[in-house]
Amino acid sequence: MKAEARRDDRGTSMITVIISFALLMIFVTAFFKVQKVSQNMMMDARDMQVNNRKLVESFYLSQTKDSIVSEDEKLVFSGKNGSFYMDATLYRAQKDGLSGVIYYYGTVEETAEEGAETSEEAEE
Repeated sequence: MKAEARRDDRGTSMITVIISFALLMIFVTAFFKVQKVSQNMMMDARDMQVNNRKLVESFYLSQTKDSIVSEDEKLVFSGKNGSFYMDATLYRAQKDGLSGVIYYYGTVEETAEEGAETSEEAEE
């Protein structure tokens, strides 16, 4: 018998190589886009941290513009041993050039003269 020549179809064809390369390029492109978005988010987060640090620093150094949001509020604190309340005012602090706002409660502080006037009125 004559040995029949067989065709060897094993291996990779040019079409398989092209499709594999195209898929590889799609995945590489997606990876770099995700990496760029992540880098931008990290830079934004860093900017927000710096902004917040400057805002809090200027708040504690009394360099912010404070405005009253709501007056004559009652803050109630309660726990196992009872509760108490205090009259307070809600303030908003912000600084020009910085984004963000700090809200805080404060009480109206009387000066010594106001306190003396109040006690005199109480005696009458």
